[in-house]
Amino acid sequence: MGIRYEKDTILNWVNEMGKFLRLLVDKYEAFDEPVDPTIIANGYREFFNKERTWMLTRSETDLQAYVDNELELEQIRPLALLFLQDALVASNPEDQQTLLKRSKFLLNYVSTKLGSFSFEDYGNLATIDKLLRSE
Repeated sequence: MGIRYEKDTILNWVNEMGKFLRLLVDKYEAFDEPVDPTIIANGYREFFNKERTWMLTRSETDLQAYVDNELELEQIRPLALLFLQDALVASNPEDQQTLLKRSKFLLNYVSTKLGSFSFEDYGNLATIDKLLRSE
């Protein structure tokens, strides 16, 4: 019994570790510009052809049906990240909670659907869980 060497596996692992280390280094956000809420609303409209209010008022089942029927697999994660960014700047606590839950749902859903997981998503899910617990 020996250790099996697979170049691609080790390379993928090193790339994921690099992403994780960049997340640690890039976490300092003191000099970040505040995000304009209209930019986020435009993101929903331009990239997903839906209004922000539509996204907020749908049930999780409706959201999953929308994702399965109208989006490409590659669009699910960006939508989850848009929900997260929207939640971080949302002024209404109820909207923030809804957006965080939708982001978490979609990040888990796309991870299951693709059969993969990244350190960046792990960090996003940790942020979401922290924010959900604080409310």
